[in-house]
Amino acid sequence: MNIYLQATQHKTLTRPPIWMMRQAGRYLPEYQKIRQKHSFLEMIRTPDIATEITLQPITRFGMDAAILFCDILVTAELLGSQLEFVEKKGPIIDNPIRSESDIQQIPKHNTSDYLNYVTQAIQQLKQELPSHVPLLGFAGAPFTVASYMIEGKSAPQLPTIKQLIGKNPTVLTQLLDKLTEVTIDYLGMQIDAGVDSIQLFDTWAGELSWLDVQEYSLNPIKKITTALKQKYPTTPITLFTKQTSRIVPFVPSLNIDILSVDWQSSLPFIRQNIPSNIGLQGNLDPQLLSADVNVLKERVHTILNDMAPYNGYIFNLGHGILPTTPFDNVHRVVDWVKQFSKN
Repeated sequence: MNIYLQATQHKTLTRPPIWMMRQAGRYLPEYQKIRQKHSFLEMIRTPDIATEITLQPITRFGMDAAILFCDILVTAELLGSQLEFVEKKGPIIDNPIRSESDIQQIPKHNTSDYLNYVTQAIQQLKQELPSHVPLLGFAGAPFTVASYMIEGKSAPQLPTIKQLIGKNPTVLTQLLDKLTEVTIDYLGMQIDAGVDSIQLFDTWAGELSWLDVQEYSLNPIKKITTALKQKYPTTPITLFTKQTSRIVPFVPSLNIDILSVDWQSSLPFIRQNIPSNIGLQGNLDPQLLSADVNVLKERVHTILNDMAPYNGYIFNLGHGILPTTPFDNVHRVVDWVKQFSKN
């Protein structure tokens, strides 16, 4: 069994496994070479290209896990969002959802048919990845995907969502119900296609109040994880949210195997305050990958030493790799983690 899956089962290891969120992406010259010829959406919708990009950080750095090259907003497209990616602006949705009549116009697509390109990429990757490298699938959690579908873009502080919560929360809850249903289907489809583990990303949940995060972020997540655990009890489920420390009281009820921790939270604190059978992943600040090498090395080893007493730990970042990251520093971090020994 590979080191990543051993960590998810809390096996005793001499070092933690390492992979990084957004490890396939804009900071890599080999990615940029492909990007010059294709739009972002073409790249994720073309299985050969998605496969090649997924493999790039495995080939270059020897990461302990591969994560499918895709995007969290494919489930928004499935529900009728007209999605485009604009350079330096990110995702733009031209038909944001603002009313119950917008909800009623959401089309009913078959998830497996509509997102068949994802299945094809997974099947291709399972043939091409080295046997010791597991493949991770993922989806955007309902609240984060709903944030884009309602705001129409990346919108810090989520003004439109918060107006809806205050005046017409039914629009949000109905959209979350639809997203929950398709996310269960979508992640099940990925597991059936061959992914070894899955991760839910709820980045925008960090913008919600304490009460709202339970209602609009964690309740849909719990429905997804419960449904998946009933059908796929052995597939590890990881959850990433921003402001991770806030959800610590709710973690025992979320049916997750691993909590992925953002850089603003303390790994040792969370380790001491969640059940020991739930693993941890994280949480190097992505900005530090551009820091002085000595500073970077010190921070990496602080995390490694903090987590050395515990099983069930996976080294990662506290969010995705930034486009300006020097890839030599990524290589250094991978080497430091692989050279580390708990003994």
